[in-house]
Amino acid sequence: MRIKFEEWLIDQEIGIGANDLFEESIICYKASAYRAALLFSFLGFQTIIKQRIINSKPANDYQDGEWNQLKKDLLNDDKWDKLIIEIIQNKKKPIFNITEDLREQYSFWKNRRNDCAHAKGNAVSYPHVEGFWLFIQSNLAKFVVNGGMKFILQEIRNHFDPARTPAETAIEPIIKQIPFSIDKVDYKEFLLELKDFSLAQHSKSAYLMIDKNIAEMWYQLFKLPENYFVELVDFLVKDHSFCLTIIRRKPEMVKYFNNKETFIRMLWKKDLSRLDDYKVFIELLRHNLIPESQLNESFEHIFSILETPFFDEDSWWLVMSGGVNDLDKMVLLDKGFFTKFNEIAFEGEKIAYNFNWGNRNKELVIYYINEFGLNETLVTAINKALTSSNPPFKLRDELSYFYKNNQQTLELHIEISEKLSLKVPKLLSGLLAE
Repeated sequence: MRIKFEEWLIDQEIGIGANDLFEESIICYKASAYRAALLFSFLGFQTIIKQRIINSKPANDYQDGEWNQLKKDLLNDDKWDKLIIEIIQNKKKPIFNITEDLREQYSFWKNRRNDCAHAKGNAVSYPHVEGFWLFIQSNLAKFVVNGGMKFILQEIRNHFDPARTPAETAIEPIIKQIPFSIDKVDYKEFLLELKDFSLAQHSKSAYLMIDKNIAEMWYQLFKLPENYFVELVDFLVKDHSFCLTIIRRKPEMVKYFNNKETFIRMLWKKDLSRLDDYKVFIELLRHNLIPESQLNESFEHIFSILETPFFDEDSWWLVMSGGVNDLDKMVLLDKGFFTKFNEIAFEGEKIAYNFNWGNRNKELVIYYINEFGLNETLVTAINKALTSSNPPFKLRDELSYFYKNNQQTLELHIEISEKLSLKVPKLLSGLLAE
């Protein structure tokens, strides 16, 4: 059975040498050899620090020659362990951007290691091993040459490098390191760097403005502690264009802006304009982000601005984006979306009297018929749309295709028309199967 520290190690890139030492430590821990477990764990930590220095460019205030000599000394088996201790404790010319408190914690564990190595009188048991493992998990990301922010950014770059990391690899382990690696005062600078990286990665496709994994990374940032969360929301709200880009790739992200009323209104009133923006709009409704007093206004606006392939079950576009699922339908029903559409499109006969409006909502008209069936109001409005002097030709073609492939619905439409003494449009009567 794996212990938590073993599970944590799986997600870390710490090198074979250090990993072997930690595995020895875990074996000793499970065998209740706690002194050996702590000793091997400390050596594993020291090995990680050594490798990070060897693989890094010169730290601030270090010349190339001085840095190369330091790396050479770290390759000396007789010097490296003592040298790592001196490096971490060096305040005058630090390599790591760590606090005095963290140095003191490190010194404490170094002394406990010495207790184990030199068989001193202090007792060492499982709480010491587990405590040191917690120290490693909480602080390892801070022991990075020139500071933790650069380390996290490099980890992210490596994550999105397909030569290093499979595309389906979860980014959560990296994101979870942020509170331990980046001071709150530096978080905005980190977000700026991350935004630049994200924009450099986005796709050129009109409908894939940014890679879905990039959007997922930003989504995971919302799960950090509250002080980081607040900073993130404020940062994104101020950069409206970038925020819209990632929201489109991860629409459920909008729930985190629940206290930004102006931003939310601008989102549905000003920004939604693309074929896939119905996904964002439904998320706004799902999380009650549009006040009830503004719902009808929002529906009228969306009907006037968005095209509706989102509602077409046969659309090529759905292969890429998905469409209306049962939960979406429940949200739209609950909020009165379809009631308002019926009121405008059929009772108000806007599909007949507004050419652009009818064409824009053609898939939604078909979806409504499929979901709720025909009635006298619908049939009257559809007949007027098909027989008007300037019929919405895209809607006409959509209705023609639908009725041709749904003969029972077509027969019902003709039956209702005759009941109301309405002239059946030639387009429809000509579609009856012989």
